Amino acid sequence: MPDISATHNPGARQRDGAEGTHLSIGAMLRRDVHPSKLLAHAQAHADQFDELWVVEDLPFAGGIAQAAAVLAQNPAVTIGHGIAPAPFRNPVALAMEWATLAEAFPGRFRAGLGHGVHHWMASIGTRSASPLSRLRETTEALVSLLDGETVSCDGDYVKLDNIRLQFPPSIVPPLFLGVSGPKSLQLSGELAAGTILGEGHGPAEIEAARGHIAIGAERAGRDPSDHQVTVYVGCLVGTQEEMAPRNPDAAVGWEAINADPEGVAASLTELIEIGITSIVVVPMGLDVDQQLDRIATEVLPLL
Repeated sequence: MPDISATHNPGARQRDGAEGTHLSIGAMLRRDVHPSKLLAHAQAHADQFDELWVVEDLPFAGGIAQAAAVLAQNPAVTIGHGIAPAPFRNPVALAMEWATLAEAFPGRFRAGLGHGVHHWMASIGTRSASPLSRLRETTEALVSLLDGETVSCDGDYVKLDNIRLQFPPSIVPPLFLGVSGPKSLQLSGELAAGTILGEGHGPAEIEAARGHIAIGAERAGRDPSDHQVTVYVGCLVGTQEEMAPRNPDAAVGWEAINADPEGVAASLTELIEIGITSIVVVPMGLDVDQQLDRIATEVLPLL
């Protein structure tokens, strides 16, 4: 673990707490939505869901550009950046972008960070010998920079010399780690405000993930109950013939996919019953707008 030296900036910063007891249902703006259609797509669903999340998958649309555009267009919606690959972005550049969004749209931005899909990272020459070390170093630097600290570190992947953001956010956005392995989940509990669990995680997998998160949180002297778990859930309201081709890199496992709204609602209720208060539905139908409309109008009222 690298030695990070951070000098606190005078003045306390307000943290945008990701945790909460109310149920939040968000929607993913799927990666195959063309940039020319993004704003119309987002505006059509901004009032239907509590949050909208944008995707940063190689080589689709850039996550920060999408987030900025949707935030500017929809003054009441909260936007999540899910999920920035640590090997793909320099932590100072990412902190500058996230801080700008957090200051321009205070209290309405969620930041997501992960390992990145390994073969994607290899294809652009940034695959890490130790993905866990890179994620740790990147997360530590980001947390300190967003907190307004002056950071110096000499890690294997992150090397900073007396760096401080000129415009650190007055309301620090919650940082989520989008991870799934035991050691990565422990790292998330130790350092992050929350964890994103991707598609394929059902109640049993979520309970196991929470156990690993709690180990990391307790190791860092943090209360595991303050750590929010956000679950991405692939949803299809309709027949299997209507389902869009799956992302081949997505996890395969438990999914809330059913031919009728009652079945989808029942699967989502399983997550709610184990205490998940933050769900992001990923529309799986060929017609993305139709799927989000059906989920919003036919499924959510049943929860």
